[in-house]
Amino acid sequence: MSNAIAPEPRLSRRFRLRRCAFRFDGRTHCVKAARTWLDARMKVAGVPPETADTAALLLSELATNAVLHTPSGDVGGRFAVRAYFLPGRLRVEVRDEGGLLSPLPPTASAPDPDAEHGRGLLLVATLAQRWGRFTSGRGPGMYFELRWAAAPAASALPRREEVRP
Repeated sequence: MSNAIAPEPRLSRRFRLRRCAFRFDGRTHCVKAARTWLDARMKVAGVPPETADTAALLLSELATNAVLHTPSGDVGGRFAVRAYFLPGRLRVEVRDEGGLLSPLPPTASAPDPDAEHGRGLLLVATLAQRWGRFTSGRGPGMYFELRWAAAPAASALPRREEVRP
């Protein structure tokens, strides 16, 4: 199940995407699959393109960290991605499903300017409105939240006769 991409979400009049989750193998090539999965759901949920681009970047950073720096990357390891869609807000969680909580929590620190790696959490800290670490019964994880100006509700839009040139 974890190598397959979840079916494309479909939008209906009665359905409003609010949350979704999927598990991926703990391999570096599955980071792209996670990004593709989230992109499809963000389109259905109506996340603005600029916010969706930022979310895809931050998901890539957290998923890569899960694969490289947690037991998710061990043989048979997996990571889970969960997305919550609220008016004007997106929360994305990446959870390690490969083992126990690391004794040292991840931190965002200034990378060596010459280093090729080490900027992932710094990017998350800079671009996300909120981010952090969490623990659950299935394993530890990291999350980020992005916000945007939500479109006004249909009831808040002016009626046709109220619109003046």
